[in-house]
Amino acid sequence: MDRREALKGLGFSMGYLVATPTVISLLQSCKTDVVSWKPSFLTIDEGVVLRNLVDLILPKTEASPGALDVNVPEFIDVYANKALDEQKQKEYKSGIEAIMDALQVSEKKPASTLKTADYDTLLATYLKASKEEQEKFSDEEQKVLNALYGLRGTSVWAYRTSQKIGEEVLAYDPIPGVQLGCISVEEATGGKRWSL
Repeated sequence: MDRREALKGLGFSMGYLVATPTVISLLQSCKTDVVSWKPSFLTIDEGVVLRNLVDLILPKTEASPGALDVNVPEFIDVYANKALDEQKQKEYKSGIEAIMDALQVSEKKPASTLKTADYDTLLATYLKASKEEQEKFSDEEQKVLNALYGLRGTSVWAYRTSQKIGEEVLAYDPIPGVQLGCISVEEATGGKRWSL
């Protein structure tokens, strides 16, 4: 199996992977003005929905920037456009379309008319449902659930591999060299996860 194929498969299926230079360069190149961002893979309405969902999944806090601050939606759009093969793009697009249907987005009801409560309700309905409730979901609801799980995983992966988060939020050592053996995470990094 070639490395590119392995990375493509891992990127969306696991929601994270070891950051390679190519993936990091994709993420770092996603610096756009919110107003002028036009998705390259998604439609405008799908881009609006993606931005709002990602913002609820990884909101800005006093302690850390949010997903929008590090351009996670832009990265996901570019990643889907450039790194996924045709079959994976179809699967991803199908999941996004299922989310759009669940939000009842149409020409008469564009994504720009949706409120934060609409997105919050969608996430709560699917991601906070118990296992028993999820088992009762229809095929279409299962598709939405899987798409939201994938979006959440990909968002976290893109967020954690961004330069700003890696250097300013996570434990970061640009030149590691000291091996301290069996010490706790609290002692080693103050409880922070290591940046990749």
